[in-house]
Amino acid sequence: GYSFARLRYKGKNFLYMSVVALLMIPGLLTLIPLFLLIKSFGLLDSYIGLIIAFAAGGQAFTIFVFRQSFASLPEELFEAARIDGCGELRVFWQIVLPLSKPIIGTMAIWNLLSIWNEYMMPLVLMSNPEKFPITVGLIQFESQFVSQTLYGPMFAGYTIASLPLLILFLFTMRLFMKGLTSGAVKI
Repeated sequence: GYSFARLRYKGKNFLYMSVVALLMIPGLLTLIPLFLLIKSFGLLDSYIGLIIAFAAGGQAFTIFVFRQSFASLPEELFEAARIDGCGELRVFWQIVLPLSKPIIGTMAIWNLLSIWNEYMMPLVLMSNPEKFPITVGLIQFESQFVSQTLYGPMFAGYTIASLPLLILFLFTMRLFMKGLTSGAVKI
């Protein structure tokens, strides 16, 4: 995102539009190629394969949001740092990152929520029921009680599954709200 917002090089706009075009591709469309790739690495039914698959997905939206955030930073900050003798790397580490903590936190929470709620990818990449993540496990747990309509155990499972996200949000709520409103008000 920083590269697209602040650096100048040939083909930057084409690359950025290519990344934005990736937003138009549904995630389910990439499921079969991703499965074949993870299978070729021999990582099916492993947590590492699942982590790699999750790390590969959803990056286009994050790059888009970071680019917009970095582009909204005042150019005067960058000019002052360069006049003081800072190179691009030092500008990034000492100016951009500290100012971008709210948006970094917001995108981390956003990506964590999408990974936590993912159902199809773990179902396709994992075959051992003992290794299923909580979303797939809850659906399988629910399917055991559908004919008996035992809603108590099902809703207890839903509640337990939502507690880590609730705790995370309570501890990071200020950072999340600050990141959501970071570009709303210009001073």
